[in-house]
Amino acid sequence: MQTEARFNYLLGILFFVAFILLDLALWRLFFAPTHGVMKLFTPMYGLSIVAVLLGCILCLTDIFDFTNIQGKILRGLALTIGSLAAFYLVYYGFFWNFLGKYGVAYFSPQSIIDAGGTGAEIWNARESASTAVTYLATAFIFVALLWHNGLGKFPWSEGTRAVVGWSRFFAISFFAVILYALLFHPHVTALFVPKQSFAGVEPWWEGVAMTSSAFYHLGWMLMSVAVLVLFAETFGGWPLTSLSTTGSKALLRLIVTLVLSIGLGFILFYLLELVMTHFWDEPFQGGSYTDDPRFRHLHVGEIAVFAIASSYLWQTYFGNWPTRLPVPVGHVVRLAIVFLLTGGFWLFYYNQSIGPKFVDRVPGIGSIDDTALCWGLMTVVMLMVHRKFFGGWPMHRQGSS
Repeated sequence: MQTEARFNYLLGILFFVAFILLDLALWRLFFAPTHGVMKLFTPMYGLSIVAVLLGCILCLTDIFDFTNIQGKILRGLALTIGSLAAFYLVYYGFFWNFLGKYGVAYFSPQSIIDAGGTGAEIWNARESASTAVTYLATAFIFVALLWHNGLGKFPWSEGTRAVVGWSRFFAISFFAVILYALLFHPHVTALFVPKQSFAGVEPWWEGVAMTSSAFYHLGWMLMSVAVLVLFAETFGGWPLTSLSTTGSKALLRLIVTLVLSIGLGFILFYLLELVMTHFWDEPFQGGSYTDDPRFRHLHVGEIAVFAIASSYLWQTYFGNWPTRLPVPVGHVVRLAIVFLLTGGFWLFYYNQSIGPKFVDRVPGIGSIDDTALCWGLMTVVMLMVHRKFFGGWPMHRQGSS
């Protein structure tokens, strides 16, 4: 008789070590800016690549429900190849050669170059286009996770996988585009000389954020995503699982999801910036790296991504231990573990001897190109591939009696 699935902690530890080695190897192959092979971290180009890839993975898993709970190797390989193919079509096909070519020029480096003007050369053009792609991908990821955790399959619960998947995809895309237009588009139009004032309004958040940069929205939004992942992975869905995703109750669950994720996201966002103010003093517009508010907003986003990676890592390689304590106690213990792992990620990256050696970051502190978002998101992508495409194979196994 089949019994409850058991977790193999020994294999989890071994695969955790293997994951670390693979993570560092892939970073050196694709993104490491100084001693890497492809050096795709420029930094926005590399960041946009992993952000779109993460969005494609969420499309397959949370929107179209293509998962691999059984841990079948061939299915995992097929899903991985499918996500890479989707990434290539979306990034280079849709953004660079369709939308950027025939609609919104700033999504395509070549269209920016063809338009001419100050800064219209390949590096600046690709960075500007990559910034826009990163912002839109972030908005899509945020809305997709809100929908998945707040509504599930509602309101298409009775439909086939194709009906539910495509309906959710277009609904999520619709709201993501609106969110992007309100929160990110004004910053992108201000990247060019002169500012595209007829295409985008002046960044309306400048008085609150002390910057016209949309890094402000990137920071709190990623922190809100971290809250959603914490609920779903570390807390096993609590407290959202206590609310139904059917009928009118689904709207209540969506409202609760919105309030909790955005509310806690902003609280954590400002608490972390208070810590930065304690160590770096008050920020001011026009300041250098540590004094510039926009880079503090970006650092909050980095910490959020480290928290997301920590939550997935503990779930994937350590079975979300402990699982047999009373529920409130278990939540507190796992939250503490994720907190410590998040700090471990941060210390690993920013340590003055370890960081430059293993992740090829710029030594010291204060480099504008030295952000951990790209490496953090790449780590999240790898964890999601192993967990959702390969079912965490081979740590989970079925017991029998």
